[in-house]
Amino acid sequence: MPGTGDVADRLDTGNALNFLPPSGLLPETSYYLTITPANNSGDAIGCPTTQFTTGPGGGPPGCVTLLYPENGSYGIAPDTDISWYPQSGAAGYLLSLGTSSSTADLLPEQDVGNVTSFSLASPLPFLQQVFVRITPYNQEGELANCSARIFRTRGNRAPLCTEFIDPQDGAQFVSVTANVTWIRDFNAAGYRMTIEERAPGGTRLLDDEDIGNGTNFKPPNFKPNTTYYMTLVPYNDLGAPQTCPAISFTTGNAPDPPGCTMLLLPGDGDMEVATDTGLMWETVSGARGYLLSAGTAPGNRDLVNRQDVGLSTSYTFPDNLPAGQGIYIKIIPYSNWGEAENCPLWSFTTKKPVFPAVNMAIPRFFTPNNDGYNDTWVVESTPEIAVSQVFVFDRYGKLLKQLKPGQAWDGNFRGHPLASDSYWYRIDTADGHSLTGFLLLKR
Repeated sequence: MPGTGDVADRLDTGNALNFLPPSGLLPETSYYLTITPANNSGDAIGCPTTQFTTGPGGGPPGCVTLLYPENGSYGIAPDTDISWYPQSGAAGYLLSLGTSSSTADLLPEQDVGNVTSFSLASPLPFLQQVFVRITPYNQEGELANCSARIFRTRGNRAPLCTEFIDPQDGAQFVSVTANVTWIRDFNAAGYRMTIEERAPGGTRLLDDEDIGNGTNFKPPNFKPNTTYYMTLVPYNDLGAPQTCPAISFTTGNAPDPPGCTMLLLPGDGDMEVATDTGLMWETVSGARGYLLSAGTAPGNRDLVNRQDVGLSTSYTFPDNLPAGQGIYIKIIPYSNWGEAENCPLWSFTTKKPVFPAVNMAIPRFFTPNNDGYNDTWVVESTPEIAVSQVFVFDRYGKLLKQLKPGQAWDGNFRGHPLASDSYWYRIDTADGHSLTGFLLLKR
């Protein structure tokens, strides 16, 4: 209704130009919207109210995601509030809590209205696994069989220091990519890890970093043949141990870089390869990605310059390759331990351009005898083909004349008439094609 503010009541949205209602809008419902600009001098006065009506709904709303406590979390305070992400189209939510997925002995199903959080009237039991079921509903009903979410409450104390499972204190030749595991303390809501290099107080790989509430964690890769000191401190809302002992371990050698790959398509040395071709190569075990280079000469990267293509084993060039050109390819697999060494250079040659000699009259001969007939040789552009330049050579490849499109040649070289003979020409077009042939000069 106008003036009720039951969806949002004078909500300050900052300087945003849009707003998403936290629980969505109901189907087939009239809403009244008033937007009031404001600044340091106050609010605008007399801003109009806009009315609109939503269309039909798409059925009951979907299941929601638990926001806090997170699904699968441990060490949660018994007096915690339950919160969840809003579900678009929901008019309200049914909430129940139980000690199993099939019971609601901690909180019988309760309609909590169109909210996204709920405060318990009394604390939950200590060290109890709690099953949470939240069912959104609207005018079209509720979605059946939304799965229960689970968390576990803490006891009545802060957690104690735990023990590492792997690596153990004093371990040698630990993998530089080791995953750290430990024994869970069910009172712990999370853990903070510190890893120091070479000595306590040394360079820190991790500095009291919160690593969540699991029982394993993959830290950044270690250096090879290096001693590390590692501390794990559990915590919950009641606190954490004052100090927890560090363990030490020494890593072994780093793995070797990956090996080289093999170009599959096109094959090395292939000829007449289509200009729109792509590349494919073999997968290399242990590679974290591939660096691709491509050029029109050995060592050139004018087409692709060491592009990281990730773990893809194929590549499509953004543009067609140059026609009639040798293409040189180098693919270098890499991992955390470096790049593959001495990888081969592959090459293939693309198809030569085909001259589109449609509707183009190229004179086969001319007779420069000043009789008014065929006295010059000339090549014109056509609507289909734009000629850029024309070259005339003798039979030994010597350039005799360079012509523009439409420019006539009189059969002379440096002011002297050439003998009757066959001569070669090359016609270049604006789109990069070339056509060669011969003409007859007859006197």
